[in-house]
Amino acid sequence: MTTDGTIDETLDGMSAPDVSFEELVATMPESVREVFPPARWKLGKLWALELRTEPVEVADLVWIFDLPLWQLNGERFKVTPHQVAETPMNYRDHYQRVMDADLDFPIHLVAYRGRLVVLDGMHRLLKAHFLRRRWIEGKILTAAQLQECVGP
Repeated sequence: MTTDGTIDETLDGMSAPDVSFEELVATMPESVREVFPPARWKLGKLWALELRTEPVEVADLVWIFDLPLWQLNGERFKVTPHQVAETPMNYRDHYQRVMDADLDFPIHLVAYRGRLVVLDGMHRLLKAHFLRRRWIEGKILTAAQLQECVGP
């Protein structure tokens, strides 16, 4: 995710064209659209929330690794975290970002449709998975707190 709460578009050196939030949502595969709350959250606002940090079990979040969250060659929604994990040399930029991720910073999550969803920290989560960590530090927002982070 980027600082405006959209999917990261800069990893492979070819940014996907800028689009409105509505256009972005319209191009999302249904598998992605049904998982994330339909809100354009701002990471700056998310990070500014004073939330308790607590351990979150990595195994409870690995389902999200099957979603095409990342871009490839300027096209959105083409790469899943599982693909990066299985063949890292095919996705060097994504893999490098995962390896560079700092696990000292907690991930941010929200409960949506009955399960926790990562709002910020997917690369950190995949790194924790690579390192076979059982837990990752997380900050869990309520739906109301997420709405405080919504912006234009």
